[in-house]
Parts: sequence; C-alpha cells; structure tokens
Amino acid sequence: MGRWRLGGAALAALLALVLAAGQAAACERPQGWTGGARLVGERWTAWWRPEPAPIPVGAHFSISFHLCGPPVDRVGVRGWMPDHRHGMNYRPAVTLKGLSGRAEGLLFHMPGRWQLILDVRGAAGRETLTAEAVLE
Repeated sequence: MGRWRLGGAALAALLALVLAAGQAAACERPQGWTGGARLVGERWTAWWRPEPAPIPVGAHFSISFHLCGPPVDRVGVRGWMPDHRHGMNYRPAVTLKGLSGRAEGLLFHMPGRWQLILDVRGAAGRETLTAEAVLE
C-alpha cells in the first residue's frame, strides 16, 4: 500500500485550511454588536445585521457583516425572492476591510419571503451563505 507525502507548501496550505475551518465554526458575535444573525457555512461563518432593523419594505437599508474563516478576496451581497423567482431592482455597493464589511443600497421592494445572500470568495474557494427574512 502506498503512502501519501505532502511537501512543505502543501502541508502548510492544508494546515491553514483546517485551522481556518475551526475558526469559522467558533465564530463569535463581533465585540460591541447587538442583534444580528449568524450564518454557518463549510469554509466561512458570517455575522450580519441590518440597519435599520427590522428590514423595511420599500426603503433602502444596509447590512454590516463580519466573517470568520480563511482570508476573503470579495463578498457579493444580493437579495432574492424565491417564491416569486426574482431579485432586487438595485445592486448594493459592498465595501470590505479584512473579514468585515458593509453593503449599502439594498431594497426589498415588496412584502414576502426574501433571502439575503452573501457570496464569499477567497483563495480557499467560493461559498454562498443565505439568510431568510419574511417582510410584512
């Protein structure tokens, strides 16, 4: 039976991914935050909160988010209404600083079940984290 051998760089990359996955699972609410919700994925965990809260119908809102896990290159944020199979009429502006960020200019234009989707990308891969909200 053959043996697997990992070189120094491959072993370091594997160890970094394992440690990052542990960090994502142990993700705590950011210090000073009240409210918010936690989304758990395989690579990343996110805390997010809307401003204002609760999310208004037909008015712009923003979200702040903090990720735990491997380094991130890009985070996309969008809204989707699965029962109607359409998204928002606006594209939010996302700013990212390290593992924390903010999306501004979101607008859920009608009542019903919405999904808030964070599309996270980094060297460790891509992952979609989804939260649901029902607006009345």
